[in-house]
Amino acid sequence: MPPLLYTALIGLLLAALAWLALLCRRYRRKYQSEAMLNYFATSLYGKNTVEDVLWDVAKNCISQLRLEDCVIYVLDETKQRLIQKAAYGPKNPARFEIHDPIEIRVGRGIVGAVAATGKAEIIGDTTRDARYILDDEQRFSEITVPIFLEGRVFGIIDSEHSQKYFYTAEHLSLLEKIAAICAVKIGKTIAEEKAQQREKEVQLLHKQLSELRLVSLKSQMNPHFLFNCLNGIYNCILTNQVDKATAYVSNFAKLLRMVLMHAEKNFIPLQEEISLLQHYLNIESLRVDKTFQYNILVEEPIDAEAHYVPGMLIQPFLENAIWHGLMFKEGSRMLHINWRQPEDHILLCEIIDNGVGRAKSAQLRTNGLKQGAYQSRGMQLCYERVELYKALFNTHFSIDVYDLYDDDGNAEGTKVHISFNMNEADATPVVA
Repeated sequence: MPPLLYTALIGLLLAALAWLALLCRRYRRKYQSEAMLNYFATSLYGKNTVEDVLWDVAKNCISQLRLEDCVIYVLDETKQRLIQKAAYGPKNPARFEIHDPIEIRVGRGIVGAVAATGKAEIIGDTTRDARYILDDEQRFSEITVPIFLEGRVFGIIDSEHSQKYFYTAEHLSLLEKIAAICAVKIGKTIAEEKAQQREKEVQLLHKQLSELRLVSLKSQMNPHFLFNCLNGIYNCILTNQVDKATAYVSNFAKLLRMVLMHAEKNFIPLQEEISLLQHYLNIESLRVDKTFQYNILVEEPIDAEAHYVPGMLIQPFLENAIWHGLMFKEGSRMLHINWRQPEDHILLCEIIDNGVGRAKSAQLRTNGLKQGAYQSRGMQLCYERVELYKALFNTHFSIDVYDLYDDDGNAEGTKVHISFNMNEADATPVVA
């Protein structure tokens, strides 16, 4: 074989071996990088707080990437400052403990600059970078990578090294991927914490609503009301008003049964609520000396059996209209309860009386009318229940009271609007 050809073959063989060695080295690095990222991903499993996640990342950056130190900062958007949350290395030898956390203003130093721009940086020689902030001792290279959450800088992973130009593009690529893994876990952790907090709030609201329903039940079935009903029945019997006594007993028994039956429910069918209100109004018409008339209208396309309303929320407004409006009026006394659906997802209860109005009622009210003090508590309970419904069921609720006047400006009654959201799919109140 000619010497020249032999030399060429040797050269080709050496080149092939070099190329093969390079491929092996690249494959090994790729395999090591993937194994390292898998390690980070699995090591974060089971970390249930943001602090746990950050400490685990800082610890593994030291052990897996063989860094000298690793510090993780979290951005306080209100203060526009980065606050040290986890650190491993000479700056913080004690694990899971930071006595005096470092705070860096956004825009200040290399860490602050990366937080402001959102772009990772490698500083090969910190002596040539005026932004470098000397901490416990001079370190000659630095790498800083942002952690993004929902498209915004959440925090910073920062590492310094005593050797110049220590950090490479490979370090940068790995840390950016580690930051992404960290962000996913932090996002899930924050979502879980919010869900747990929401669950606690919902449980508390349910408890408050249950307690308030019990108080509302007591307010509607208060001893004063019960005593008057029983006393009215007794007087009817004594005066031989058999038909009136029968109506009294029938309505009172049905009202008491329905109130107790629905006391534990947040919403009941509209038809049930109407029946409850009819029994109550029948009792009030038997109790009072001055008769009044009432009517209940359910407009189309409302289905009274399919639509649900807050149980026992309307009654205190009717009681208020009767005892503070109609009872002070001379002549015809009328009370209208209209159920309307002004919009697709809105159910409206409209209560209209032709009484003397709120201003005149306040003037005529006397200390002897004890019902006034009781009703104030009943109305207060209604407003408290509405606020709980809004918070617990994430639904619209509103109560508006209007004074009515004739053409000459004289008071001629009061109108109350109670409205809330409805779910179009099944005509039941929206529940979050």
